Amino acid sequence: MSAPAGRLHRVVGIETEYGVTSSYLGAETREGMPLSVEEAVREVFRGADSAPSGTHRFTASGARLYLDIGLHPEFAGPECLWVSDVVAQDLAGDSRLYSMAQAANERLASHGARVHVLKSNTDGWGATFGCHENYQVERDARLPLGGLIGLLAARQVLAGAGALPGPDQDPGAMGPIGPLRYSARAEHIRAATSEDPTHERAFINTRDEPHADAGRWRRLHVVAGDSAISPWTTALKVVLLDAALTAAERGLWDLAECELVDPATAAQAWNLDPLMPCDRPVRGSVTCPQLLETALSRLGEFEQEGDLLRKRVMDLARRGTRALRTGDASTVSTELDWAIKHTVLARVAERAPRGWADPRVRRAELAYHDLSPTTGLREPLTAAGLMTPLVEPEAVEAAFERAPHGTRAALRGRVVEACNRTRRHASIGWAHVRLDSPPSPQIDLLDPQATESPQVEALLERIEALGPRSLD
Repeated sequence: MSAPAGRLHRVVGIETEYGVTSSYLGAETREGMPLSVEEAVREVFRGADSAPSGTHRFTASGARLYLDIGLHPEFAGPECLWVSDVVAQDLAGDSRLYSMAQAANERLASHGARVHVLKSNTDGWGATFGCHENYQVERDARLPLGGLIGLLAARQVLAGAGALPGPDQDPGAMGPIGPLRYSARAEHIRAATSEDPTHERAFINTRDEPHADAGRWRRLHVVAGDSAISPWTTALKVVLLDAALTAAERGLWDLAECELVDPATAAQAWNLDPLMPCDRPVRGSVTCPQLLETALSRLGEFEQEGDLLRKRVMDLARRGTRALRTGDASTVSTELDWAIKHTVLARVAERAPRGWADPRVRRAELAYHDLSPTTGLREPLTAAGLMTPLVEPEAVEAAFERAPHGTRAALRGRVVEACNRTRRHASIGWAHVRLDSPPSPQIDLLDPQATESPQVEALLERIEALGPRSLD
């Protein structure tokens, strides 16, 4: 197993909500879908409820897989201390959902149907589903939320996945990358913060759920980001915000230059044109690349602390910012999602009779987000050198069943694995484990960076001594 790379200043986890649709097998001209969305989702999740670890469905890697509100499969990756682990676990979530879809398609083949799992943020009806990030923050740290949210508004464009206009948007409006928007999620953000991200789309969810010792830590829950297909987009999101949080925690930068009068409106304006001036409370107006250039200049000193991977990610942030300013995306054309997607869709539009308005462009966008290696585009683009990988396929395969380095996810995952092997039921949470068959006292895991626990070791010994549970 290769050594981790890109040490972060805190534990980070990514939650991804996936879209599910269905199509006819080998009959592309038939209209409609053979399965309703609910039927397709239930088919993907068939058998998932039977895991001995209970309805939470935690995995041996310490991740959580479940069905979220709105019939969206969700993979909440485990806590990670390294950029390479964040990326590997995120890709492992994609791989797990694809495996479930593949099993469903084997069952559905005789019915002439197949399901597709899409890692995207919007559907054809304008509905949105999210990709959330979680950052461990010290409880007594004073965070300049105004500046952080302003930075997130600019990051929304820099790390966007690209999106064709929705049903209520002007399909003929052209910007720096044609009709493509930089971010799929930006149009749906309406507030700076919210306690209820289900009903009020915001940049940050302020509900205080630390999933750790509440006296020591809180969780910064970012709910505005796009789901990334390119692993470098994932790395960019995490490294940039981790550095900004560290600067604020250490009292090195108050992020005042990043504060915006209306960050949600700014993100929507920059999504069409990054050079649109947007108002700040002081210091006048600012464009998206200007705000990012200020932030990257302030955060430059953290490159001296980071390893090669983090330095490369910060360099990518600078190149991406320059691409937003100049309109020339050639230096990020294989790393940032919006640039990769524009290359792909522009080629399809060039050959299509109706150009960007051709249905084949819309189908290509769906394929970009399809997790399947045959009907999706990530693996073909990577093989063709049009999307740059970040971790080896072996690292993703290992992350499928192995927890990341240096966090409590390994403790949680070992309990899940032991219960799965012995068919014993357990109640598993982010910050606790408890054997339910037979009943045992709850063990709290309140430190996200704890990798050892005598109580967990004793529990594992007890599970081993009990042996497999009888199914009678």
